[in-house]
Amino acid sequence: MPSQSNPTTVIAELAAVVAFTLAVCFAVDTLGGALGYQPKLFCTALAYTIAGAHDLGSIFIMLGLLVWALSRFKSEAGLTAVIGGYLLTFFPQVIPHYLGVSCIP
Repeated sequence: MPSQSNPTTVIAELAAVVAFTLAVCFAVDTLGGALGYQPKLFCTALAYTIAGAHDLGSIFIMLGLLVWALSRFKSEAGLTAVIGGYLLTFFPQVIPHYLGVSCIP
């Protein structure tokens, strides 16, 4: 975890973990497909990644709204957590489309 508790940094690191996980699964599936195996790792990992990112994104949205409301709608960190949580919630669902994979659960 970062030394700061800046929501932008935390959300960016979580998005990087999600993107790295999906990229490694996609690379393994591509290599396995070239060797003649049935590629299933990306689609399997995608279901778990979507569930985890949705849960974490929802937590960030709720905490961000709480911080933003308690600061009388002046906290930039709260608003950043809301926007970042929203993006983190839908990021794994959009990525397969751009990779050309059609296994969205």
